Amino acid sequence: MRGVVGIYLLLPTVSGGYLKPSRIVIIGLDSPIAYRVYEYSKKGFLPNLAKLMEEGVHAVNFLNSYPTVTPQNWTSIATGANIGTHGVTGFGVHLPGEDLTKLRSAFDSSLCRAEFIWSVVEEAGGNSIVVNWPCSWPPTFKRGWQIGGYGLSMNEWRRGRILYEADLCDGQLFTTLDLPHSVKIVFRKASGWRNIPSHVDALEAEVKPMYSACVRNGERGLELAKVRGPSPWYLLVLDYGEGFTELVVSWEKDYEKALCRLREGEWSPVIIREFETVDGRAKGAFRCKLVELSRDASRVRLFITPICSLSYSTYPKELVEEIIKINPLAFPSHIVYDGLGWGWFDEKTFLELVEMEHKWFSDIIVYLMKTRDWRLVAVHMHAPDWFYHYAVQPEKIDPSNPKYVGEEKAKKLISLEIEFYKVIDKAIGEIVEAAGSEALIVVVSDHGAKPKIYGINIAQVLAEAGLLVFKDDGSIDYSKSKAIPGWEGPWIYVNLREKFSHGTVSLEEYEEVREAVVNALLGYIDPKTGLRPFLFALRKEDARLLGLYGPRIGDIVYALRPEYGSHHGQLPTAEVGIGSLKGLLIVRGPGVKKGYTLKRTVRAVDIVPTICYLTGLRAPRNAEGAVIYQALEGFPVEEIEEDKVFRVQKKFFKKEYWGEESFKVKS
Repeated sequence: MRGVVGIYLLLPTVSGGYLKPSRIVIIGLDSPIAYRVYEYSKKGFLPNLAKLMEEGVHAVNFLNSYPTVTPQNWTSIATGANIGTHGVTGFGVHLPGEDLTKLRSAFDSSLCRAEFIWSVVEEAGGNSIVVNWPCSWPPTFKRGWQIGGYGLSMNEWRRGRILYEADLCDGQLFTTLDLPHSVKIVFRKASGWRNIPSHVDALEAEVKPMYSACVRNGERGLELAKVRGPSPWYLLVLDYGEGFTELVVSWEKDYEKALCRLREGEWSPVIIREFETVDGRAKGAFRCKLVELSRDASRVRLFITPICSLSYSTYPKELVEEIIKINPLAFPSHIVYDGLGWGWFDEKTFLELVEMEHKWFSDIIVYLMKTRDWRLVAVHMHAPDWFYHYAVQPEKIDPSNPKYVGEEKAKKLISLEIEFYKVIDKAIGEIVEAAGSEALIVVVSDHGAKPKIYGINIAQVLAEAGLLVFKDDGSIDYSKSKAIPGWEGPWIYVNLREKFSHGTVSLEEYEEVREAVVNALLGYIDPKTGLRPFLFALRKEDARLLGLYGPRIGDIVYALRPEYGSHHGQLPTAEVGIGSLKGLLIVRGPGVKKGYTLKRTVRAVDIVPTICYLTGLRAPRNAEGAVIYQALEGFPVEEIEEDKVFRVQKKFFKKEYWGEESFKVKS
């Protein structure tokens, strides 16, 4: 107790130097590579983040919860609770008493067992504005306003049936080229059109639009789409004497009734029309861009943004009617990042789409801040995650990676990365300005990103150990397997008869099977690399030290080396190549040190307790984190003895597998 009293004596009080911030703004960025963002800020590319760093604190050892995945960490950040406590274990949640073949979508706030910070604000008499915060729908508060939370971007639902479901329709590309997931254009001589300008040559195409809930999911995306019509759409290209220079998009063969008329590189204005859907007629908003039109019309790319519902779910329900008047283009933006990767459009178009995406955030949040009495704003922007997954994968710009694209191309991609972050920085600046200088600003991420290097099939590892059986079609035979990987997290379930209808293992065999799983994972050597991919394999009860416990977690928890697996999901300390999974954290406001680099370890569960301490709110009832005292004014400067750590990046591979061996040493 003496130590606690001493700490409080060191800290300023309201009468001793600063007023408690009356307002809180939490801006969540998904999966930025923190050290790159810090460096871009210091170099002047991101002036708004740079200003926040100069006026506040930024952390260089911010460790998110393990596994480093979106639903778990945004829930930990908003509650201050460990994953084992709040129970949001992944994109899917396995509930006790249900078979492993059944998972609930984590984007249902009723699955969270911990209290959110906005509930604390409500209890204190304040109002909250919550926008696009994952796993927060339906709303858990009454005082305030909420938009989204049922997906990772606006007008998008994560129900677990496919990757995502656009509320009305995903984006699409009409093209004469052979590009992935596109709608083919075949031109012919135009006929039957009304009101075409005289003395022009014209070609027409009749296209059947691809109304899809998720283009990436192919036929399943088409099956789940709400929009059914109109179909077809008509395209007309016109030659005024110098080749084809104009394209007309229309729902009928009438030049004067066109949705838009475009020249190469032009965007249409926002178009609002009624569509035929499975639920009746519904209004949607979209834009078109003529990305490419060659003079002979052999190369045409026409991009249609996602069709944005104008009646999406908000709280209160009628809020949507108000905000669509401010900016109706709240589109599900996954396709923006897919589209760049598929060659649908160029980098300029990509950045224009990113600008539209984030302009919606700044337009709507600033509007609500100016027209409402609020105490908390919490917003999540998912763009960096999709950027590194689909647009510019870190392995492409990592010289130590086999998929490195070369110095010249890598420089262009890094320039695109900087321009991408500039767009986000602009939106952050507008939100921060509207909040005022006395607001507490927290810019935080759920994890970082790293290059992919090696893959691993966990089920195959278990099968080779005789613990798992595959069917002839390659799927897992649950009725014959003793151990089954968890889809939702880095753990293995023992297939107990007492727990699952497909169970094969008795309680008496439980410990024997767990021991066999641990031995299989730790004993496995990747024949292609000579590496042991698994860093550890812990019994469930030992995984409590990671914040993983309770009935929603598997029986053995494991972690992979940074070289293995996807762009994130590994330990929050994982760093390889140009990548790092350490989180981004910048805090600015009354009571916070200025221009300070915080070196101590900070965890995701520490964010909310620190916010509550600074603002005089009680911590959420399930919060398990601590106050980040070293970030506060009046607390002594850290005296951390740091070891000189040399990270040796070596590609452990056979020459016939990757090519030449290479070494890279950096301090």
